[in-house]
Amino acid sequence: MPLLKNPGFTAVAALTLALGLARAVAAVESLSLHPPFSIQQQDNTAWLVRPNGERFFSLGVCCVNTGASRKEFDSANPGYAAWRHYADSNLWANATLRRLKGWGFTTIGGWSDFQPLRHSPEADVAFAPVLHIGSTAGAPWWDMWDPKIVDRMDAVAREQILPLRDDPRVIGYYSDNEIGWWNAILFKMTLEQAPASGQRQRLIELLRQTYRTNWTELLRDFEPAPGVEDWETFGRHGVLYLRPGGDGIRVERRFLGLLAERYYSLVHAIIRKYDRRALILGDRYQSFYYPEVARACSRYVDAVSSNLNASWNDGLFTRFYVDTLHRLTGKPVLIGEFYLAARENRSGNKNNRGVYPVAATQKERAVGFRNTLQSLVKIPCVIGADWFQYYDQPTHGRYDGENFNFGLVDIHDRPYEALTTTASALDLANLKKQPARARPDASQGVPPAPREPLEHFEPTVALKRWDRERGFVNPVSEFPLADLYVCWDKKAVYLGLYAQDVVEDVFYKDKTVRASDRAEWSVSISGFAKPIRVRIGAGLEPIVDEPAVRVMNISGINGNFRNIACMELPAKLFGRDQFKRGGAIEFGSVLLTHCRAYRVEWKGRFTLRGN
Repeated sequence: MPLLKNPGFTAVAALTLALGLARAVAAVESLSLHPPFSIQQQDNTAWLVRPNGERFFSLGVCCVNTGASRKEFDSANPGYAAWRHYADSNLWANATLRRLKGWGFTTIGGWSDFQPLRHSPEADVAFAPVLHIGSTAGAPWWDMWDPKIVDRMDAVAREQILPLRDDPRVIGYYSDNEIGWWNAILFKMTLEQAPASGQRQRLIELLRQTYRTNWTELLRDFEPAPGVEDWETFGRHGVLYLRPGGDGIRVERRFLGLLAERYYSLVHAIIRKYDRRALILGDRYQSFYYPEVARACSRYVDAVSSNLNASWNDGLFTRFYVDTLHRLTGKPVLIGEFYLAARENRSGNKNNRGVYPVAATQKERAVGFRNTLQSLVKIPCVIGADWFQYYDQPTHGRYDGENFNFGLVDIHDRPYEALTTTASALDLANLKKQPARARPDASQGVPPAPREPLEHFEPTVALKRWDRERGFVNPVSEFPLADLYVCWDKKAVYLGLYAQDVVEDVFYKDKTVRASDRAEWSVSISGFAKPIRVRIGAGLEPIVDEPAVRVMNISGINGNFRNIACMELPAKLFGRDQFKRGGAIEFGSVLLTHCRAYRVEWKGRFTLRGN
C-alpha cells in the first residue's frame, strides 16, 4: 500500500532509509567487481547476459518516473503525480521497484528517474536510458559534418553518461528515439542548407557522380525549384523534387544510407569516448525502418532497436518486421517500446489521438500484452522488450495530445491487475530456452476464409479474423517489407497484404502523389491471360485494372506508413465454377512500394484445406 504524503520523516523512517541506502551502496560495490552486461549467442539464440553470467530476457518499462510535479499538475487535465501518494521520491522509488519486480519486470527503460531509482535498496534491476544524442543537437537533419553539431552531440552524451557509466546496472544506451529518418524531409532540409554545409556538399557530389555531371540526365528523375537551371546555380542554392515516374528515389535512398553511416559512426565514437563498457543499443526505430539505415547501423551497434506498434489490437504483429530487421543488420534485436490500450480504463483516456492498437477491455489488453511478448520471445534474435509506459497518459492527453491508456497503473497509482497478473505469470527466460518451432504457413494448405473476409477493414482490425499463421505465404525475396496472407471460400480466393510503405508528400513540388508512383500490387494466376494490377497506398482509393476483382485498401501519407490491402479473386479467374476442399491453386504476387523503391515477391502452388 503506498504511503500517503506526510509533513516529514520520523526518526524510524530516516533510520530505515539510511540502512536501505547502505545496502544499495554495498550491492553496487559488489556488482562493480563483475564484468559489464554482454550479448552472447547460444545455439542460434541471442541472449542478454548479466554481469554475474546469468542469461535473461530483458522485460523493461519506460517512463518509470514521478510524473507531474506540484507546479505542473493540472486538475483540469489530471495525470500521474507521485507526490499525491508518496512522501518523497525515495519512498516512491522503493514502492515502484517492489511492484515492478513482483510483476516480473527486469529493466528500467527510457525517460525514467534513474537517480532516486538507483539509490533504492530495491534497485537490483537493469537500466537502459535514452540519450537523445542526435535529436538534441539537430542530427541527422542539420549538417553532421559541422564541428558545432558534433560538439553538441558530444556534450549531450557526456552530461548523461558520466553520472551513470560506473553503475554496473547499466545495460547500455539507446542513442536516440524515433528519429524517423524521413527520406524526403532529410533530402530537402540538406539542400536548404548553406553552400558551405558539408552535408549539402556531399549530396551534390553524390548527384554529380550518379548523373555523370549531366544536368539533362538529372532532369529525368528530378524537378528543380525555380531559379535552379544548371550545376553551377545548384551548387549555390536550390532544392530538387522527385519527377513522377522517374527513378530519383534510388539516389535519395543512397543519400539516406550515407547520412546513416555518418550518424552511427559519430554516436559510436562519442558513446565509447565516455563509456567503453556498456552496450550500444541503437536508436529505436519508429515502428518502421529504411533498409539503407538499418544496414548502416550494423558496424556501430551491439544490438539494433525498434519500437513496435502491434499490427493488430490483439497484440500480434507482421512476421517480416523483426525478421527482416535482423537479416539486414545481423544484430540481436531490442524492442524499445510496445504497448496496448483499452477503451475500458480508470484514467478517462479516450485513446483517439493516434493510430495505436486499442482493445475493448482490460482483460483483452492483458491477452494482447501476452501475445506480443510470447511472439517476441520465440524469435531467437530478440533479447528484450520495454513496455510503454509505467502510468497512463493524462486524461485529456499529454503535451502533444496523445491520450492513451498505456499504463501498468492508472493516473491514481492503482495497478491494472489483469495486466500485471499476466506479466507476473510469464517466465520469459524459460520460454526463450525452449527450442524454436517452425511456424505453420500456407504451403501446408490454405485455410478457409472467415465469414466476411473484408469486413471491419480499418487500422489494427483489418485481416485480424483471418488465420494469419496457416494463411501466411512465404516470400521468395531476401529482405521482404510486407506479409502476404491467403484464405478461401467456395466463391473466391482472398489475398491480404500488410506492407511498410513510406510515402511523403515533401518528395513532390506540388505535394501530389501520382498513380505512377503509388505502390503497385500485382497477382499472376496460372491460366489467366494477364497479371492483375492494383495501385494502392498514399491514402488514396485503390485502382484495379480487372473489373471482376474487388480490392480494399487502408493507407496513408507522411507519418502513416501502413499499407494494408485485400484482394478478392473470384473462382472464374482460376477457370473454376467454385473452389472445393482439396483443390489446388497456383499464383505469383509482387509488391513494388512507393516509387518502386523496394520489391517483394511471393509464388507457389497451394492446396485448399478445410477446418
